[in-house]
Amino acid sequence: MTTAVQLEGVAHRYGKTVGLDAVSLALPEAQTFGLIGPDGVGKSTLLALIAGAKKVQTGSVTVLGADMRASRARTEVQPRIAYMPQGLGKNLYPDISVREHLEFFGKLFGLSSAQRSERAVALLAGTGLTAFADRAMGKLSGGMKQKLGLCCALIHDPDLLILDEPTTGVDPLSRRQFWELVTRLRENRPRMSVIVATSYMDEAEQFDQVAALYGGRLLACAAPAALKTQTGCTSLEDAFIALLPEAAKRGHVRPVKPPAPEANGHPPVIEARGLTRTFDDFTAVDHVDFSIQRGEIFGFLGSNGCGKSTTMKMLTGLLPSTSGEAFMLGKPVDPTDLGARRQVGYMSQAFSLYGELTVRQNLRLHSKIFRLPAEAAAKREADLIARFGLAPYLDDLSADLPLGVRQRLSLAVAILHEPEVLILDEPTSGVDPVARDGFWQELFTLSREQGVTIFVSTHFMNEAARCDRIAFMHAGRVLAIGTPDALEKASGTANLDEAFIDAMEEALGPQTATEVPFPDPLPPQGRP
Repeated sequence: MTTAVQLEGVAHRYGKTVGLDAVSLALPEAQTFGLIGPDGVGKSTLLALIAGAKKVQTGSVTVLGADMRASRARTEVQPRIAYMPQGLGKNLYPDISVREHLEFFGKLFGLSSAQRSERAVALLAGTGLTAFADRAMGKLSGGMKQKLGLCCALIHDPDLLILDEPTTGVDPLSRRQFWELVTRLRENRPRMSVIVATSYMDEAEQFDQVAALYGGRLLACAAPAALKTQTGCTSLEDAFIALLPEAAKRGHVRPVKPPAPEANGHPPVIEARGLTRTFDDFTAVDHVDFSIQRGEIFGFLGSNGCGKSTTMKMLTGLLPSTSGEAFMLGKPVDPTDLGARRQVGYMSQAFSLYGELTVRQNLRLHSKIFRLPAEAAAKREADLIARFGLAPYLDDLSADLPLGVRQRLSLAVAILHEPEVLILDEPTSGVDPVARDGFWQELFTLSREQGVTIFVSTHFMNEAARCDRIAFMHAGRVLAIGTPDALEKASGTANLDEAFIDAMEEALGPQTATEVPFPDPLPPQGRP
């Protein structure tokens, strides 16, 4: 079998930080190959080296027969490679239209006017973007940006498609449609190789082979079924945990979701009534209604940009609403009410930390912000340092901490003042499964043993299943609210992914993928 990509002893450093450490692997032609692992383990670095976007420092990288260490060979092979970097719209331009993007990328790769026109028409039809051809990229939804990125990557008919977390943060329907598009594409181009980095283990299950990375090192590389057999696990996430070094999984246990707190008839702790927020002519949150009881873990499930963070900021008083009402602890949200704000802990997506301060200094600063008495502050800080295993890192800058440790510190800071309410905005994005499980065990303890009301947003379905109730949110609107089991039962589906898609289709109408074929491969003489 022909090898599309071959890596031998590849290492890469960013100053003193190890990005990759002696990685060797081979990707056969005409296969799908997945890279799995949390943020910071080397997935993006590896893909950038294969794409020729980074210079090889140590080892050898051979792509489609070209030695990527040689400038001339790299330049000659790059037109046969398509690379979608991480982040929706990262390789796109907000002010130019969908059609202009395809024209630009077609010219970039040397296609003739006729080739550009023919492939643009077919790609737009194949991805369902024809009706939006004249819309500026900046005004597209996340799913549409994702499809446009794929169109731009495919305009020159590549032999190798590299996708760096292409579906992170998009809704389940857009995720499903994206992979249907890739499947149809490969039916038309069966010899094309596809390499994908993903944080969704269920996505990785569909690939021919997966490589598990951790700490810049390759843990294992095999078919998903073979990895599960090798580790004796039933899921790829459990197999990944089993492959981790012993030190990285020491003490790990899967958290067991405790029974939900019983309704006590008390007024809700958090309540939104017709909550709305607009930015000029854009409605970010559209007449949202929900209530959360004391001690409940309530999940907000939706794609990036659907209004989750905006809603949370209105509930904390960080952002005023355009209309509607928000209540916290039985009183209207008032950003000037410092007493009420001291009852709320907030953990933002970027973590509520000061990167230039050490772990110890971050804890001390937040003690002062919340005006804890010196003796009480010292005791509380010591308790949290022990509870979250922060002692080895006390004099390290928070910006230099491993992602999982930074997450633990951010939670410690959020609960330092022992709030009654905890608002967490996508707190586990990018962390490894062991850190995510430990984080949720802490949430269960806070909720069940201390009666803390927790409002958490996420786009991970397996995480949403751990909430007592969840709300599906899309395009600023709440589509459905209920327990995970009730939402699945009401939709007659087998999991939350399908339940979310069902709720979207009920609200928006059936969203079926188009069956228009993709363009035929370019003849050899017509390729760039």
